[in-house]
Amino acid sequence: MRRAEAALALAALGAAACFPSAEPPQTPAPAAPPTATPAPGAAPGPTAPLPPLPAATPSAAPIPTLAPPPPRPSASQIPPTPQPAPAGPARPTAEAPRVTTGGVDASMGALLSGGGAALKQVVAAPEKHRFQVLYSKVLEGTPPRLERHGHRVDAEYFFPASAMKMPIALALVDQWGVRRGAQPGLQRDATMRIHPSSGAGEPYVTTLSREIWRALIVSDNASANRLLGVVGHREAHETLWALGLGSTRIHSGFSTGGEIDPATVSPRVELAGAGGAAELPARKSDLALPPTDAKALDVGKAYIDGSGRRVDAPLSFAAKNAIHLTELQDALVRVVRPDLVAPGAAPDAASKEDLAYVRQALGTLPSESGLAGFARNVVADYQYVPYLRGIERVRPRGRFQVFAKVGQAFGFLVVNAYVVDKDTGRSFFLLASVYANPDETMNDDVYAYESVSAPAMADLAEAACRDAFGAP
Repeated sequence: MRRAEAALALAALGAAACFPSAEPPQTPAPAAPPTATPAPGAAPGPTAPLPPLPAATPSAAPIPTLAPPPPRPSASQIPPTPQPAPAGPARPTAEAPRVTTGGVDASMGALLSGGGAALKQVVAAPEKHRFQVLYSKVLEGTPPRLERHGHRVDAEYFFPASAMKMPIALALVDQWGVRRGAQPGLQRDATMRIHPSSGAGEPYVTTLSREIWRALIVSDNASANRLLGVVGHREAHETLWALGLGSTRIHSGFSTGGEIDPATVSPRVELAGAGGAAELPARKSDLALPPTDAKALDVGKAYIDGSGRRVDAPLSFAAKNAIHLTELQDALVRVVRPDLVAPGAAPDAASKEDLAYVRQALGTLPSESGLAGFARNVVADYQYVPYLRGIERVRPRGRFQVFAKVGQAFGFLVVNAYVVDKDTGRSFFLLASVYANPDETMNDDVYAYESVSAPAMADLAEAACRDAFGAP
């Protein structure tokens, strides 16, 4: 993929941004998103040695190997996800979403037509830009519910890029929640030694908290790959499928500019901490993924292949990562507003503390993260959360909070966010995808993120804020 997956991090601060050195805070944020105030990390960074694992002694109990978790549905039990209908199963909402595949409801049409020039440019050519929006207002009450509005939802394929890191983190904390009863050593702040999958070399020493912090706030690809390796290819899919996210397809990890393990390979992991010791064995997934259920999987008119040669044909995304737009937002709902998950939906097995920590990471801007190179770096804030410029046209910073994960690669910009007005408590979810590739050549790294996609996202966020917050 050349530099596509790493472009977002490199654009902010250069290659060093991908490997920040400050350690994240170890205390999770309060459970209520509107009042969560994440603290910057002050502990030593990943270059500082973590405490060694306790040395084995004759009287010490052996490190236990993880027992199999309770059975999840197998691939054969989960058929390819059908194209989502207006009121598909396992929606975390009490209100049927006013969403039609490839269509737009009247409220969404009014919101889009009132947007700025950059948004109108994209709306005028939705097929060219593969433009899709899912806007969900939170209606507080007993119980609270979502009122959903969509524009061209899942009309065609979109590449989720790094936006997929949030569902991977959700799968990991959910999987550990399932296993922790039998293996109390699976703790987020336990010292974690990740051994090379080749079996040769020194283990990478870290904590799960540190990797979640990096992967979700500054989109560190190496950290995201570690999360995927720890949870496992089969386990990630079966966990997310069981939560109603059946369109999830994780075919590969995230580009780091060097060799990375296949998504199906998980390394041996040792953990030791206050909860005791545990070990995850090295394993390779034999899960055969069903075909991606999306239209228009061939993108562009040409692409640059791995040898640098131009091929005059569309690039197929049939074997690349995928998830339906509605399910990507549903995953965010589970993390930041679990009270909106419908009573009949599958429950999350993740602990409240682990979900709160993932929520805290999503709600922390790079400039607030405590990560080296990002202190007071508001430029990075705007690059990692493109909605910010639009929100700040309606509310000044400090009077709102945004929980977001962005993805950017192959000309696709995907922003998945939950926005809260601190003064009134009003809130909404906003997920959009814009494809901007003027020369229709994939892998040439000549995309229109800054001139087309980011300004359109800012305009969209402004329009949503004015609607949800009742601002003129």
